[in-house]
Order: sequence, then structure tokens, then C-alpha cells
Amino acid sequence: MAAPPSFSCTSAVSRPIFTSIVPADHRPHHHALRERYLSMRSEPPEPGYARLPSDGCLVNLAGDYDYLTHGYYVSQELELSGERVHPTCAEVFDAYVTPLLLEKARRAGLDTPEYYLTNDWFEPPVLIDTMNPFMNRQRIVRSPAQQESAARSLTRNYTYAICCQELSDGARVRHFQAVIGWSAQPQYRTLARSVWEVFRIPIARVRVLEMEAGRILLSGMWPLRWRDVGKRERAHLERELGWLP
Repeated sequence: MAAPPSFSCTSAVSRPIFTSIVPADHRPHHHALRERYLSMRSEPPEPGYARLPSDGCLVNLAGDYDYLTHGYYVSQELELSGERVHPTCAEVFDAYVTPLLLEKARRAGLDTPEYYLTNDWFEPPVLIDTMNPFMNRQRIVRSPAQQESAARSLTRNYTYAICCQELSDGARVRHFQAVIGWSAQPQYRTLARSVWEVFRIPIARVRVLEMEAGRILLSGMWPLRWRDVGKRERAHLERELGWLP
């Protein structure tokens, strides 16, 4: 059995590829679990998936592609059947695991914050993302007086790593919704296009850091459920796809 890949504690991560933090022989091919899941659910909810004419690929429109969700299994089933689909299971991990997203974005030329991984000490001010299977939290820690209690809580008594993004004075945390390379908010459309080109996540909630000088730094990505996709975003999807399933 291959040993799990490890992370460096600096932003200069040495991993040459970004397929997944899950070792190759542990990646989700749990057929028994998948078949049980598929047998228990009803017909897939709308909108399902559709073909993107401009690319010729299928796009999974579930919006939530996290591991073991319906959206994840839609992509896995299409991959196993030989279809070219986005996101792939590997693309999901690259987007939803924050340090993988940051490093992949940096290597693609996107602006990102400086970051490091630790399970103990960090230097405020930072934006923290947890990295353990029992907790999915984000927290801004600005005061050194909060450092010890935050580290103990978010690492589960210094057991699991956290990802710390350095915050400069005046930096503001913002979010926008991205659908196949487009945002309803004009100031984020250039970044939304780049996020689609690099990560191939059709529907996403994207976190950014807005700096005082006007720079926008890609900071994270999360699921965006279909019910939270707005009317303008659905209209854009219909233009891109020619129809909505």
C-alpha cells in the first residue's frame, strides 16, 4: 500500500501534480458502497448534467460535488462509463481541499495569498481552514491573544493540520458565485473565467481576499447547491448549454 502524500509547511509545496490528497489505491472506487447508495436513492434530482456545446464535454450541474454526495457519484458514474465530464473526481479534490487549490492556482498564474500548514503555532492575522475529516470550519484570527485557543480548537488538540492564509492590513474576505466561468458580479468575471479554466468546477461558491490596492486573491472554493443558484446565473447556464435539463 502506498504511503499517503505529505505536505510541506510552506507555500512552496513540492508535489508535482494535483490529482488528489487521497492515495491512488484508496481513491473512491468503493463499488459496494456506491451501489448501495445508488440503490437507496430515487431518480437523480434536476438538473442532473448536460453537454457543453463549446467544449463537447458533459458538465455535472449538481453544484455540490463533495465526497459521498449525489453530485460526486454522478461524476464518478460518468467517468467510469467513459464520458468526458467536469468535474472529475480528482478535480473535486483539487478544488475543495484549500492548500491544493492554492498551490494549483499559484502554478497556473492566479493571484493567491501566502499560506502555510501547521498543527500548532501560527502568526496572526490569518484566515484558517481546517483540514481534518471531523471538522469543516473557517476562522479569521487577528489577535495574538487568540492564537493558542484557536490552534488548540481547530487542530483538535494539535492533532490535525490547518491551512493558514496570511492577511494583510485592510484585506477583506468576500465570496461570489461562479457558473461555468461567469459571475453575476462584474468585478469577479475575469477571475470566474480563470477559475473555470483551471479547476473545471461548473458551479461553485468562491472565496477571495480583496486587498486595499484593488487586487483580488483566490482564497477557497465550496459547493453551491442548485437551489442557491440565482436567476441571472441560471440564465447564463441556459445560454451556455442551449437549454437546462
